[in-house]
Amino acid sequence: MLRLPRLRFKPSPLARIALGLGLAVLTLLLLAQGLVAVAVDQFTADYVKRFMRGTVDVLVNELRPLDPKAREARIRQLDQTFAYPVSLVRMQDLSGSRQEQLLRGELVVAGLNRRVYARLDAQGDAVLQLGPLNADWQPGQSWQLPRELWLQLLTGLALAFAVMGLAWWLLRPAWRDLRELQAAADQISAGHFDTPLPRPRSRLFSPLAHAIRSTLQRLASALASQRELTGAVSHELRTPLARLRFAIDALIDEDDAARREAQVQACERDIEELEGLIDASLMLARLDTGALSAKPELGDLAELLHRESESLRPLLDDKDLSLAVRLPDTPLPFDAQILPYALRNGLRNAARHARRRICLSAWLEHEQIWLAIDDDGEGVPEALRELVFTPFKRLERHRRSRGFGLGLAIVRHVAESHGGHALMQRAPELGGARLLIHWPQQTPPGR
Repeated sequence: MLRLPRLRFKPSPLARIALGLGLAVLTLLLLAQGLVAVAVDQFTADYVKRFMRGTVDVLVNELRPLDPKAREARIRQLDQTFAYPVSLVRMQDLSGSRQEQLLRGELVVAGLNRRVYARLDAQGDAVLQLGPLNADWQPGQSWQLPRELWLQLLTGLALAFAVMGLAWWLLRPAWRDLRELQAAADQISAGHFDTPLPRPRSRLFSPLAHAIRSTLQRLASALASQRELTGAVSHELRTPLARLRFAIDALIDEDDAARREAQVQACERDIEELEGLIDASLMLARLDTGALSAKPELGDLAELLHRESESLRPLLDDKDLSLAVRLPDTPLPFDAQILPYALRNGLRNAARHARRRICLSAWLEHEQIWLAIDDDGEGVPEALRELVFTPFKRLERHRRSRGFGLGLAIVRHVAESHGGHALMQRAPELGGARLLIHWPQQTPPGR
């Protein structure tokens, strides 16, 4: 037996959303109409009773004295005369509640199409039925919705279709933007970070696209920095490792105690150099990726500068360190955990290049907090002042100095994490280099 393929229609998610909104509107409208109909049903029934009371009394008084045959003949005549059906039904064909009402002598109004029942005889089983009063009722139809309900239903369907069309028209650009963003996100999650983000056609996803684009830029920058850092660390590790390997090989065959001690000290210096490189690299990586970020809090900045400068004096190669702190007594915003990294690296960098003198100064100007570390060394040419903040970048004249070129990069990251900046200038009094750090006096919102 030949089987035809089954055709399955699967609407798109956007079509399902529009259809769901339309059905929700139709359901709410029908529910509201139903509640209104239930609420006013008793009022309309009472109105029909008062409106039909006169007609019913006239017909009952006319039909009650007639015998059954004459009564049926008169009913047929009345049925042809009135605009609505006139007939006789038996009491036992009605529901129990309606029978109770009729036995109490009441008029009964029932059904959507409003049928009116009245008892003809006090002892008999005959009941006069007028209706359905629905003007659209046709003979032979046992049940039919009134025209008002049909109009309400058609109005609800029209409104539902209108909502569906409007939802489709309004949501289509946003849905298209969402699908394009999803496709771009799939490419990015697969490792294609250079995937261009589509420009949204609707305003709904413009902030999202802008946030994703900014995040991708920061991610690409962080990955580039990590690749550069990894390559530079690998390069810097080769020299101390090579010296260590050479010293260990020399220790194996060395019998002289003095030379052996010298080789051991050389190994210790290389190990310290490796530890310093690892610590500085980890610090720079944490600052660069945002894992270590500043949280400025109000505190005594002058006290921190004095404490850090005193603790660093033994590490400044016997250089003379002076302080010129001109800060107010009011608390200032800074991160007491991160800012010392900038001070230590800045002062150690100055100690490597200073001849004899180093000066640490601090002041307020233009709602900014300024720190300056001056030395009396050779200084940095203006064309090279920005390069000194590049990780592992050491100027030709300073390549023989100890260090990895990470200190000033850490200083700039610390300054930027405070919402400020770091730059290199010429020291106005000492004539060497000036490392200048500044950040806002008022803590930025959200920090």
